[in-house]
Amino acid sequence: MKRIIPIALVLLLLCAAIGCSSKSAAREDGYYANSASQYYADAAYEPEYEPEPAPMEAAYGYTNEAKTTASQSPALSNRKIIRNADLTVETLSFDAFLNELASSVGSFGGYVESSSIGDRGYYRNGQKLRYARYTIRVPAEQLDAFLNAVSDLGNVTSINTGLRDVTTNYVDSEKHLESLRVEQQALLEILAKAETVEDIITVQDRLTYVRYEIESYEAILRTYDDQIALSSVNLTVNEVEKETPVEKETFGQEVSRRFNESLESVGNGFKSFAAWFLGNAPEIIVVLLFFGAQALIIVLIVKGAKKRAAKKRQKAQNNVPKE
Repeated sequence: MKRIIPIALVLLLLCAAIGCSSKSAAREDGYYANSASQYYADAAYEPEYEPEPAPMEAAYGYTNEAKTTASQSPALSNRKIIRNADLTVETLSFDAFLNELASSVGSFGGYVESSSIGDRGYYRNGQKLRYARYTIRVPAEQLDAFLNAVSDLGNVTSINTGLRDVTTNYVDSEKHLESLRVEQQALLEILAKAETVEDIITVQDRLTYVRYEIESYEAILRTYDDQIALSSVNLTVNEVEKETPVEKETFGQEVSRRFNESLESVGNGFKSFAAWFLGNAPEIIVVLLFFGAQALIIVLIVKGAKKRAAKKRQKAQNNVPKE
């Protein structure tokens, strides 16, 4: 018991030191995490910066003039910034676009994290139009150049770029990790001098918890480092029959476009009907013959009934006695 008292006092002092460090960081950061798991939850809900709007001159496209300046801003040069983008592109040549996209991703040192391809439910020349969705990771310093390269492959209809400043959480995690490593070293020294089983168990329990916390914070920092180094691009590729105009139209251009689209819609409707009718002609003929035969039988029955009724009336009139 005499030896456990100084050990407990040391542990309490170490815990108090970590608590003071955490509270100090909390005053700067605006929150305090009591454990790595709680801190990680707080980090996950950290508010993002508002997405950077695309310039009006570029409409939906992404040009050199439309590049974001997050990586060039002196105010952000020493910050921990996560940059991401969402992009929607139309293409008339779906397969060629995907092949060129794969080459472009590789040339910028990126990789495809996930992808999916399906059909959109629309048709062009009897073939279903398709779509593709990608999550692509590219080095953060190559994000602008990559977006420009993708915009050259097709018709960009929407783009959204944004950044998230995780400097506060990152620095706070580093402080927690440093304090935990100091405590771990002190616990190891205490464990080396412990003599009783009770003292050893007490120190080992605390050491196990500290090591778990160290691993948790190291995982948090690795996740941040990965997100900071590699930007995520959520890309949607739509195969279309006609590209959507991205420049502002005049009244006359809009009327002309809508009129042409209406004519095209009517023409497509006639083509669809003709394709349906010709494709189902055998069934339609069988159905028409069936109902035609039924109608003919009914007509013959009605005519026969009328003839029989007329004969009966004629016979009745002939049997009437003359005065």
